Amino acid sequence: MSKKGKITFWLFVISILYAVFFMHPTLWRDESFTMALVKHSYSEIIHLDSMDVHPPFYYIVLKFYLSITTFWTSSLFIKVIFARVLSYIITLLSFIVLGKTAKSLNVIGGNALQWAGLFLAPSIMHYATQVRMYALAALLLALLLNQLQHYDNSHKPGHIILAVIFASLASYTHYFAAVSAGWLLILYFVKFVFQKYDTHSLKVSIGLFVGMFVPWGIVAYFQVQSVAKNYWIPPMNGQTFLNDLVNLFTDLNTQTSFDLWAAIALIVLCIYPIVWSYFRMPKKFNLLFSFVMADFMLTAMTGLLVSLLFRPIYLARYGYPIYFIFIFFVVVIIGHMLSESWQKPTGRVLNYIYGFLLSILIATNVGLALQSQIVNYDLRTFNLIESVDGYKDIPRDTINLNPNQSPNAIAQKIVYLDSINKKAKIKNFEIKHLFGNDNRKLFHGTFDNVEMDDIE
Repeated sequence: MSKKGKITFWLFVISILYAVFFMHPTLWRDESFTMALVKHSYSEIIHLDSMDVHPPFYYIVLKFYLSITTFWTSSLFIKVIFARVLSYIITLLSFIVLGKTAKSLNVIGGNALQWAGLFLAPSIMHYATQVRMYALAALLLALLLNQLQHYDNSHKPGHIILAVIFASLASYTHYFAAVSAGWLLILYFVKFVFQKYDTHSLKVSIGLFVGMFVPWGIVAYFQVQSVAKNYWIPPMNGQTFLNDLVNLFTDLNTQTSFDLWAAIALIVLCIYPIVWSYFRMPKKFNLLFSFVMADFMLTAMTGLLVSLLFRPIYLARYGYPIYFIFIFFVVVIIGHMLSESWQKPTGRVLNYIYGFLLSILIATNVGLALQSQIVNYDLRTFNLIESVDGYKDIPRDTINLNPNQSPNAIAQKIVYLDSINKKAKIKNFEIKHLFGNDNRKLFHGTFDNVEMDDIE
């Protein structure tokens, strides 16, 4: 095996092992909500979710998936692991779809080196294994981009039909995925207008995209109103603005300014391959990549602008679906850039220096993120299992939970108690710690094993 092959092989192995540490049954509060919600019927999921601030498609997909993969067990520990595996599988599919998109532009995409680069990048593994809708939203955006590119190549209306379907499903998965999908459709429409293509199909597609969201649009309006009244997202200021710009580019969790500087360093290191790409990569690839970058920025700007003008509604993780696509193409460019440095002496030193700096930054991110993952989740898994086993031995059907625990601990214990057919009793607990809009009806409907009279 060549030196390059050995490096690629070991990076690939490390990326696979890295994923193992994220496959745990410990839940944070939003994941607890997910697992509590999907135990209900499909109609109840839609009804309960209409009182939340997200659309329902992911929950429906997850319930269906769990019904055919975990029908043989009642263990919630196993179901949570399977739920994480679903997000990981979805992320793998996103990687494959984007690799095929790159290949349609005569660019090598989807190899082992690019896999390792993507899955070791900041935030990717965090959301690739989370029991939430972000991985699915990323896949649907990847499929949308793939179909728009196929339409650009062939002008066959079937690709537009599929693009509309994927855009609509993205809208029913996360509202900011809808924003990203909408901007992608608009950007391609502008491209076709400038190139004097027949834009009738795309006009119809944008209309259908909007029209297909109408059935849920009324619900979405009232969800937005609930956010406008009282929600937990902090007011927009200089610090929150900066955090939203850089949070996706790091998951160090050191709780110091080092996190911020590491994110800024990665953003700076993304600039060099982008510049390199515009001199060395095919024009079609660069145009598509420009659309991805523009979509990433427009999605963030939309969220930040609405937050400034009306009410804070945007968090960095809401931009993850388009961030995932952006990072994929950055990794593709870096792969081509480093591959060229192996073959040509021109620019080899500069590329080696760049590769060294990027490796140091990614290794630091992976190391500290892994440490945080082990301390905050993997080790606590043993405490959680011990607690649940202890609850099984208690003859009472109702268990008193300590209200002084973290909201994450309380939420996951409520869910695990329900899985062993026990109720939870909590005194002096504020529901707004789990639901930013303090929605009691949603809380008691979703976590229906909590005794109402003992909750304030």
